[in-house]
Amino acid sequence: MSQQFDPVAIGNMIMQGYLANTSPLEEMIYVKGKVAIVTGGTSGLGFCVAQRLLQGGAKVVITGSNPEKGQKAAEMLKGAGYDQVTFCKADLRSEAEVEHMVSFTAETYGSVDILVTAGGVWSFAHINDMSEAEFQRIIDINLVGAFRCAKHVSRYMIDHQIPGKMVLVSSNVAYLPQPVFGGYAHYAASKGGVISMTIELAKELKRYGIMVNSVAPGAMMTPGGPINGPARDLPPEKQMQLGAEMQVVKLDEIPTADSVAMVVYAMCTGIANGMTGETVVADRGMMRNIMSYQPAIEEYRG
Repeated sequence: MSQQFDPVAIGNMIMQGYLANTSPLEEMIYVKGKVAIVTGGTSGLGFCVAQRLLQGGAKVVITGSNPEKGQKAAEMLKGAGYDQVTFCKADLRSEAEVEHMVSFTAETYGSVDILVTAGGVWSFAHINDMSEAEFQRIIDINLVGAFRCAKHVSRYMIDHQIPGKMVLVSSNVAYLPQPVFGGYAHYAASKGGVISMTIELAKELKRYGIMVNSVAPGAMMTPGGPINGPARDLPPEKQMQLGAEMQVVKLDEIPTADSVAMVVYAMCTGIANGMTGETVVADRGMMRNIMSYQPAIEEYRG
């Protein structure tokens, strides 16, 4: 006599499987024993991400193109009690330096489990005034730089059979034109490219257990804000015009870099094991026009 189909018994068996196979929550929310590379970790968002990864138990290599700034950042983190952090010079425009960044990390800490590409630059220029050199500079650092990092980190992870995680930092500007009167075509192109590349990399690397996602912040309070203004190769009068236009922008708030860093951190943990090829927008509602304050249209100068 054949055994009768019992959906209740099958359901109970599945639920028992949930209980047996659920990892401890501590393993999911911490990154103990992991080794992370954080590009742009010498300032702003990258610095905050590095701090959170260190808090989570990871060993971290922060990178940047300025050795003096990098050493200072590492000293600040060590001074706060985080011993497992080291600086490595890596100009994202140089494939040789990016390749060295990966080998340096592996030699220093024994592995590369996490990549966060927080290194990036920006400027403001209207398309009719923008030089090709400035457009290419932004693309080369923000987009091609992320490609160089993903290329060499993925090679290491594949060769060493590491089911790692990559978090590529993009921007909500890929969806939301900014500022009020534009001037961000090059930056938007670079960050939109990062989002598209994330999807493709996720497709390519999933078979190796490597999960690739992106986090898209909006405006943040960072040290880079005051120094990344109108493109420096613009004539002085154009720079002044852009500066005046930028003053028109009114935000209801400027989120802290740490509020974004926490999202990036989560994407580096087991919490994000079920995600790959996704972009998480971390701008406190800005992209959806969810704001606590809306300036009246007459407040905008013509």
